[in-house]
Amino acid sequence: MRKGFFLPLALFFTLASYAQTGIDSPYSRFGLGTLAPKSNHTRQMGMGGIGNALSTNRFVNTANPASYSSVDSLSFLFGAGISFTGVNYSTALQKESGNYANVSFFSAAFPVTPWLRTGLGLLPYSNIAFNLETTGTTAQSVRYNRIYEGKGGINKLFFGNAIKLGENASFGFNVNYLFGRNNNLSYLYFPDSVNMATTKVDSRITASAFSFDAGLLYKINFAKETSLQLGLTYGLGQDLPVKREFLVQSQFGGLFGDIEYVIDTIYYRPDQRSTLNLPHALGGGLVLEKKDRWLGGIDFNWQNWENYKSPLYADSLINSWNVAAGFQYLPTHTAISNYWRKVLYRAGARYNQTYLSINGQPVNEFGISFGVSMPLPRTFTTIDLSFEAGRRGTTKSNLVRENFINFRAGISIYERWFIKRKYD
Repeated sequence: MRKGFFLPLALFFTLASYAQTGIDSPYSRFGLGTLAPKSNHTRQMGMGGIGNALSTNRFVNTANPASYSSVDSLSFLFGAGISFTGVNYSTALQKESGNYANVSFFSAAFPVTPWLRTGLGLLPYSNIAFNLETTGTTAQSVRYNRIYEGKGGINKLFFGNAIKLGENASFGFNVNYLFGRNNNLSYLYFPDSVNMATTKVDSRITASAFSFDAGLLYKINFAKETSLQLGLTYGLGQDLPVKREFLVQSQFGGLFGDIEYVIDTIYYRPDQRSTLNLPHALGGGLVLEKKDRWLGGIDFNWQNWENYKSPLYADSLINSWNVAAGFQYLPTHTAISNYWRKVLYRAGARYNQTYLSINGQPVNEFGISFGVSMPLPRTFTTIDLSFEAGRRGTTKSNLVRENFINFRAGISIYERWFIKRKYD
């Protein structure tokens, strides 16, 4: 392999070691947390997150596993990315800010036979990261505060294959392993009295299970290297076994970095087992493309969260859906052009109805995105950047409105690995 393969990877892992902390959203308290985008690659996020009908040999499109069939017979693809999010939180009375950073994805794809391609990688499925405080007064006019903290999430390790079904069609599937750990804490304390103990509730949940998703792609070719690509995806519903360790205790201290003095254990269940229901998911899309010049596409996704049930938390969810549209443009692809005419430019937009409805108010979000892919000299490898600005939620019904910006940086490595030597 070229030495240039290792330099971007070393840079990526150095940055990734710092990208694991922060506050995401108070809405991540509900359901499984803040769900990751279906299309997680930095290139796709610059186009609103489209991917259901996107077929490419330059990066791994995990939104539709049938797209792995586009990988060249002599190539190896690798991609990785990091995301940084800054948020301004607003209620009817208060404003606050926060940030979050994490590793977005690892993915790779390569040929196995003339008709079979394989993809694999690691993606986030959901994220939990919140820290908030509420106040109240007891019937005896004693003031109290409640602190809620949460961190963790679910990751998805996937292994998939795509099979060509003739010249213009392909079918693919992913076998996913979902795993993760969530830690939710709450504290009830009385700020006006040092003699009243704090009640601490600690809930630690671990989950692991296999899931499956599949996709179809069909390409209709026109004149002058123009094509229309149609894509369908389906995610199979799955029961997710979980184990919870649940502890309630009274204590002094333990708040804001103070030393914790435990007085009594009120309740303890070290091995509480249950099942969460992950629902079916459907997706469709189309992409119109002129090879090596431009493409535009639109996606629609729907998931049946209405039937989600959790014996551990009484969250009531609604069906979610999202629509996204995006565009990509390459000024030229000749060898003698100046550098900036070889850069890929992208723009897109999305609108999501999330699976949350709180106080009768749906929690929706939208975003507008832009992106570029900058090629490294004498390679097909690119440095990918994307930027998104958007909004989630509302200040109505005592809810929180979040104005956010997402910045993503990644690398798409294209290497030719499977060429037979003609000379020793």
